[in-house]
Amino acid sequence: MADAREVGYDAQEHTGLVNTILAETKLKPYNIFRHADLRGKKIVDIGCGDGELCRTSVARGAQYAMGIDGKQDMIDIASSLNSQYEGKVEFRQGFIEDLSGDETFDVAILSYLLNNAKDFKQLTQQCRSTVSFLKPGGMAVIFNNNPFDVLGGDFTKYGFRKTLTGLRDGDPIIYDYRPAINSDIINYYLSPEKHEAAFQIAGFSEFAWKPIQSYPGADPVFWHDYFNRGNLPVIGILGRK
Repeated sequence: MADAREVGYDAQEHTGLVNTILAETKLKPYNIFRHADLRGKKIVDIGCGDGELCRTSVARGAQYAMGIDGKQDMIDIASSLNSQYEGKVEFRQGFIEDLSGDETFDVAILSYLLNNAKDFKQLTQQCRSTVSFLKPGGMAVIFNNNPFDVLGGDFTKYGFRKTLTGLRDGDPIIYDYRPAINSDIINYYLSPEKHEAAFQIAGFSEFAWKPIQSYPGADPVFWHDYFNRGNLPVIGILGRK
């Protein structure tokens, strides 16, 4: 029986999406890697998907990267793409709430993962698991649904549509990537205050929201509609142990 925490999308469709649309191939990696110098560092990517951020981390000078994902079929894809990185990049299956790290990693990357938490208890456990991987002073770099965005909207031009069903903790947020992915991806709303509290309870000493920035060389005309709004659909978070 599948674990209820497993995100219900097709792994092959998801891999095709994240390697196609600019919001994934350009905007996301820029807003993750601009926050951390990875040279000589140990990286853990929790919710690694097809492992692209792990491979990019090593290409940017990381000593080692471990990718962890709850979906075994995503781990299978990540492993199949890893022939050039054996010994420097490794993958394993696991749900974030079940993980216990060894406090040896410099940087933890989480992309679209904390927004899977359905309540404050689950979010806090996800943060505890994350901090357990980090050495003292280590940093979590997070790319996540933006809880300050209370409107959602039609971002078809950028590959998706975002629908909020409510603004109470636990209300579903529907991401529709059709036709690239033929099923909805469901996130859950938790307030900004709940995010900040979860990080503090989990043992992070610092927390900061990091608004998304456009990447170098981006076409301002193409991205105008995306950035010309009060709160973007996604946001960055930095947490330091």
